[in-house]
Amino acid sequence: MDQRVIESAPLLTATVLHGRLEGLVGEIHLAQTFRNAEAVNIEAVFTFPVPPEAVLLGVEVTLDGRVLRGQVLPAEQAEEDYEEAIVSGDGALLLQSAGRGLYTINVGNLLPGQVAELDYRYALLGVWDDDLWRLVLPTTLAPRYGDPHQAGLAPHQVPQVALFTGHRFTLDLVLGGSLRQASVASPSHPLSVIPEAGGQRVRLAQGSAPLDRDLVLLIRAAADARAGQALVARDLTPGVGDTPPETVVLLSVQPQLPVAADPGGHDYVLVADASGSMAGDSIAQTREALLAILDRLQPADRFNLIVFGSAPAALFPGLVAADTAHLARAHHAIRHLQADRGGTEIGAAMRLAHGHRQDRSLDILLITDGEAWDTQEMIRFARQTGDRIFTLGVGAAVATDLVQGLAQATGGACTLVHPNEAMGDKIVRQFARIRAPRASVTLTWPGVPRWQWPEAEESVFAGDTRHWLAGFTTPPTGPVTLTYTLADGTTHAQTLNLQPWPESAGADTLPRLAADRRLTGLDQATATALAVRYQLVSPYTHFVLRDPRDAAEQADTLPQVRQVPHQLAAGWGGMGSVASAQPVYAPLPPPSAMPQDNDLSCLFSTGPAKTSSRGGMSKRAARAASSRIMYGIPATPVRSQPPAPPPFSAFLVAQAQRLADPQEPLPTLADLLGADLPEPLADEITALLAQGAAAGPVIAAVLYGLLLRSAAGRAAPRETLRRLRFMATRGLPRDQVERLVALAKSCPPPTS
Repeated sequence: MDQRVIESAPLLTATVLHGRLEGLVGEIHLAQTFRNAEAVNIEAVFTFPVPPEAVLLGVEVTLDGRVLRGQVLPAEQAEEDYEEAIVSGDGALLLQSAGRGLYTINVGNLLPGQVAELDYRYALLGVWDDDLWRLVLPTTLAPRYGDPHQAGLAPHQVPQVALFTGHRFTLDLVLGGSLRQASVASPSHPLSVIPEAGGQRVRLAQGSAPLDRDLVLLIRAAADARAGQALVARDLTPGVGDTPPETVVLLSVQPQLPVAADPGGHDYVLVADASGSMAGDSIAQTREALLAILDRLQPADRFNLIVFGSAPAALFPGLVAADTAHLARAHHAIRHLQADRGGTEIGAAMRLAHGHRQDRSLDILLITDGEAWDTQEMIRFARQTGDRIFTLGVGAAVATDLVQGLAQATGGACTLVHPNEAMGDKIVRQFARIRAPRASVTLTWPGVPRWQWPEAEESVFAGDTRHWLAGFTTPPTGPVTLTYTLADGTTHAQTLNLQPWPESAGADTLPRLAADRRLTGLDQATATALAVRYQLVSPYTHFVLRDPRDAAEQADTLPQVRQVPHQLAAGWGGMGSVASAQPVYAPLPPPSAMPQDNDLSCLFSTGPAKTSSRGGMSKRAARAASSRIMYGIPATPVRSQPPAPPPFSAFLVAQAQRLADPQEPLPTLADLLGADLPEPLADEITALLAQGAAAGPVIAAVLYGLLLRSAAGRAAPRETLRRLRFMATRGLPRDQVERLVALAKSCPPPTS
């Protein structure tokens, strides 16, 4: 049973984005304030986004005016420390990765009236597209299709969405260094740009804005601000054993390569998202993009169009010539394209697209909002195909982890388009990349690097910034040389001299940013050790903090879960339009169709939409899917049920789910014995009861230990394990609890 509860009173009371951009290095702070306005002890839970390329550098926690310090530990140890603090009544905080660009914060045992202020500091590297740095700072999470648990999210990490939350944010961003004279604009929010000594300060023109769309900053600068650079920083992080300190080099370049005339002769598959979440601005942008793409095809090109929702459908059986007849048919299909195809099965559409490869290389152009959970699986598959994927992410809150990840993994490129941005310019730029001569790059470092990221030789696009990192045991001297090799064998060289890392960017920023990039591809043990050394939150490590309290101040009950919801992304699923200065929301559905307490989860579909005998979605099913998708995420297709577990395992599974509800009583001793409790445990329980121990805490300790060692426990709701642990420790001496848990964990698996 899922015990997540949407906040019943305003819990997230303030959000501030502040920081500094200097050159291509940005340090951004996300400050959040949580206040418990209820009369009960609570646990605040919030899953929130940051830019996918960002590296979390630290969290400063202020509780009731006191600044507290935590640390990054291996995930299992951090979770154990957090749960121990919760059941002991102490204050505690747990920050964990929920996927690329996603984090979950748990603020536990937040007592009535308490205020917790969290300031997350993260670094990012800018990317110039010609003279433009398009910086996206996400503020909300749109609903995503599929099963978040398959993406690795625990139940408490799954973000919740509400129509309106009242959450707002303010902005205070300084542009300095080479950006002190850059122009700044935004298609998402009206800005106030204030010149000051050494730079300019960027704020929201209206002071604050709802957390309902990404903040998009368009930063334009002269050529000297975009020039390549090689920055050097000494890594002063404590080493392991006798490992000497390293010197880290960041190489950032914007290749300037010759562009030759291209007569065509390319193969394209255009993949368009027509799921329910694309209704409104996004589907209109998709139609515009597809028509612009067709207009740029050459007679020697071949193409096909795939449209997908719950299932993909191709316009033609295979690739066809870009002639008048085929283009006319594609134009007709695109002009009638609607966001009425149900869920967002991007993976199925991409597999169909990859199957179009014939006698020459294939480029895939994907247009989507990216709102699906199976991101990593799609990226792994795409990387194996050898086809390039160019993505257009459309909407006010695009899932950038997917659209950027697919492009980066395949040697393509990603372009994000806000509803208030011109699509034509974006298509021109993407086609410039696609039709540009393919160029590879070879790096010649001043010395032999101990490691390099990325390790493999990669293709580059003219006008797009690329970053490389390298570590040296001996501080390097001399320039870095880049050699670009075009498809025709011609080469172009670029040389950059080493420069010191700017003091304003933080002495530890570059080494920690480099360590974060290196985590990908390492085995779990090595990645865990590296993340702990550099204090990085990762899939294998969490940030944990414990605030010990005096006995009189400790919480005497378990906290009630309050999950902070995100406001539904502006324009999502056709909910109004953001292609205007002020959003206009569409009429809401009748009250009978509205979710309660602003929670949209009750409107999630329970399975795929029914299809007609001709292979497409029936009109009735399409209408039903469209109404569901407007406010929720369709579930993944129904899967076959696993075989029934043996009796004792089935008993544990049932208890794990049932006991998540605090109103459900513990099983009795007779229940345990009747389920064929292992004999050593039965004997220990009998002995403790004979000595006068209370039955409830004993049973709780035994169940806790059994669940920890079983498959049922690994899938058990966190609330169940926490409740059992709390009841055991509050009713038995610690040594007795530890002995019972250890015995339960060591018992052989039941044979029944």
